[in-house]
Amino acid sequence: MSGFATSYSPPIAASQPSRAAGPARAVARPRQKVLWMAQFPYPGAGMGHPAPWVAALAAALQKQPEIELTILDWHPGLSKPIDEFDKDGMHFIYLRAPSFRQDLLTLYTQRVHVARQYLRRHHQAYDVLHLHGSEWQLPAVVPGLERPVVLSVQGVITEYLRYLPQTWSRLGLSWKIGEFYERRYLPTVHEFICRTAWDKALMAKLSPGARIHHNWEMMRPEFYEPEPEPATEVRPQVLFTGGNQRMKGFTEVVAAYALIRQQSPLKLVMAGRVTLEEVNQEARKLGIAPFTAAEVECVGFCNAAQLAALMRQSFCLLHPSYIDNSPNTVCEAQLLGLPVVATHVGGVPDLIEPDKTGLLSDLAPRSLAAQVLRLYHSPELAHMLRQESRLVAAHRHDRETIVRRTIDIYHTIS
Repeated sequence: MSGFATSYSPPIAASQPSRAAGPARAVARPRQKVLWMAQFPYPGAGMGHPAPWVAALAAALQKQPEIELTILDWHPGLSKPIDEFDKDGMHFIYLRAPSFRQDLLTLYTQRVHVARQYLRRHHQAYDVLHLHGSEWQLPAVVPGLERPVVLSVQGVITEYLRYLPQTWSRLGLSWKIGEFYERRYLPTVHEFICRTAWDKALMAKLSPGARIHHNWEMMRPEFYEPEPEPATEVRPQVLFTGGNQRMKGFTEVVAAYALIRQQSPLKLVMAGRVTLEEVNQEARKLGIAPFTAAEVECVGFCNAAQLAALMRQSFCLLHPSYIDNSPNTVCEAQLLGLPVVATHVGGVPDLIEPDKTGLLSDLAPRSLAAQVLRLYHSPELAHMLRQESRLVAAHRHDRETIVRRTIDIYHTIS
């Protein structure tokens, strides 16, 4: 038996009456005021966009009459301590935070203190506090508050740090500090929303006795759209979306593609922060002949519509990550019926049933190349993966189910 408690309550309804009593009437649940702490970059600041799965769920929840959603975040560029406003049916609160450099030099204590002080004064105005991820020291902000707290697990620094190159970079230092905060404060959180066996086991280890609620993440709207008519022509290209990120398997992709191009006409399309020059620099380090622009195309960062179009055009997605929980790229690819070759790490096996909803591999370039080539030489397998992965992902990421479960979790813990 597993070492953690699990909970998922179905929607609360009236007890079943006798046949003579007439139809059952649903119990009206009280309207809940929910405060999210989540990364929602300050509008107009040019600091990117909120995490896609967070933004998608927020947009869906704000349409629910029983939920009043407020989002709390930090922003270093504020001219005043607090900025509040309404936007897109939600209330936003931004607290002034130190610059990234000052934040790091103060070991995040100033930023955490600002949020702690705000919540000490205002937390009782809410029924539930929902933390999105542990990476930004959110668990350090809420100990001692007299309101139920639930944390949606995203990445787990304590685990990811094992795969980061041991350098004294700002990122490495930031992650080391983040690991301290996770180990110190995750045990104070007793309710978690998890998705995979991997993150459930981690939370049971880091916060013994915690209650685990299961819910999948919502994907971006573009990936739920039906196949356009006429259907997009699939090109002989392998898609990789990790840019030049080492932990996403950049080196392994370069090495694997060198083998793939020897045995097939497949092209490699790379999205994210990467250039052909960087790819060929990596190839030289590995003793591989340089690639031409006809072999490797670097398309830069893609918005949701652009990525969905790329996925529909591609033969398969190659996702050789060192560690992942439930990578959205894999989930989005499956929603569109794009066959996936991914590494057997973290929570990925919960997304991919081998030879049914995708192909799994170890990180060795030869193994990755072999799986891609196997898919290329077996149109029947590719077709079956397209059909089955689309069906499974559509059920897994059903938007109505995810919204209902989220609201049920709020009622369960409050």
